[in-house]
Amino acid sequence: MTREMKKLGIVMWLLVVAYYLYQYILRVSPSVMTDEIMAGFKLDAHGFGSLAAISTFFYAILQIPAGILSDLFGARRMVILSILMCTVGVALFAYTDSLYIVYLSRALIGSGSACAFVCVSKISSDWFPVEKKALLFALTVTIGTCGALIGGAPLTVMNTHFGWRDSFYLLAGLGVIILLLNVLFLRDRTTTEHKTSTLARQDTWNNIRDVFKSSFCWMYAIVAVGIYLSISVFADLWGVSFIMLKYELTKNVAAQAVSMIYVGTCFGVIIIAFLSSFFRDRRPLIGGSAIMIASLLTLLVFGDISSLWAIYAILFAIGFCAGGEVLCFSICCETMNISAAATVTGFINFIVTLGAAVVQKQIGQVLHMLWDGTLSDSGLPLYTVQDYQGAMSLVIISTLVSFILSFFLKRVPKHVAVEVI
Repeated sequence: MTREMKKLGIVMWLLVVAYYLYQYILRVSPSVMTDEIMAGFKLDAHGFGSLAAISTFFYAILQIPAGILSDLFGARRMVILSILMCTVGVALFAYTDSLYIVYLSRALIGSGSACAFVCVSKISSDWFPVEKKALLFALTVTIGTCGALIGGAPLTVMNTHFGWRDSFYLLAGLGVIILLLNVLFLRDRTTTEHKTSTLARQDTWNNIRDVFKSSFCWMYAIVAVGIYLSISVFADLWGVSFIMLKYELTKNVAAQAVSMIYVGTCFGVIIIAFLSSFFRDRRPLIGGSAIMIASLLTLLVFGDISSLWAIYAILFAIGFCAGGEVLCFSICCETMNISAAATVTGFINFIVTLGAAVVQKQIGQVLHMLWDGTLSDSGLPLYTVQDYQGAMSLVIISTLVSFILSFFLKRVPKHVAVEVI
């Protein structure tokens, strides 16, 4: 690859990563505006959990179609359409008072976000050699996690100063800027001749079929679910409320504390990806990440931690270990055919996010089931620490299941294709 091609590839990658960062901000934004959104639409924990989960459900179910379409037609058209959907969705969320329109807006955001990670994978495969896959995944997750940081404490400050509706209008404006940049500059490397080639299309369809038949991909996807829950369930949604209640912290301080999970992930994905290059067998890194997350969450949820710095350190360590999830993606993309890279990524992301959406919703249901009926002065349900501990046990158990399943993962040498069975 020439130096000019490398530079152009980096530009293409950065454009799509900007979209990935943006949808991550939208994904975590409800977690720091929980009370305002619940009050604005008269929701209890179950209703709020369902509202948050609908975005995740649409994100999950469209992962595979997004991957297939990206492999068949390239990333550019998918990215532009997806950013437009995200921007319209967040603008509707800010504008409406109707609960039905709010559900529609979250569905648009989830649908628009579906292409983000798969298109980054597609761009990475088109413009960079396969041995760079783990590093590019790690850098992508790091930049996306910065979006989660922006969606944490800084968005809390915006909410305090401007209110939650104006904060979402500002996010819609950011979406318009990212959309224009991608319209003007993003290009697919795949040639027109390749796109219109019947033989190339048939080869792509065959590779897509192989992905769905691969027990190898299925196992790695299921293991990735438990590792990801510490981010999708705890950091993205319920963590701030739980930390506020259990450790008697203000919302700003709790949001800052939970954001340490994202900071830890920024470091974890890069360091774990780097360390994996020295391991012939990367399965211990995946299993070790799962058992460490389960242990640290147990300490945080059920332990008695008196130091704020200790809380910060534990949350940072949880995020660091969550970086092990990136190995599940990179190993599968390395071993399957490169022309199906977006489909592989979409397939794993589908399993991971669907599992996360189910657990997100179940957390809300368990909280509501354990609730004793007490209401605050503003009419919102008051949940106890014990209610949250019972609900968070679902996350810990799921992560332990991933640890156990990691012993059954198939070991494959790096960059060697697996046989589909």
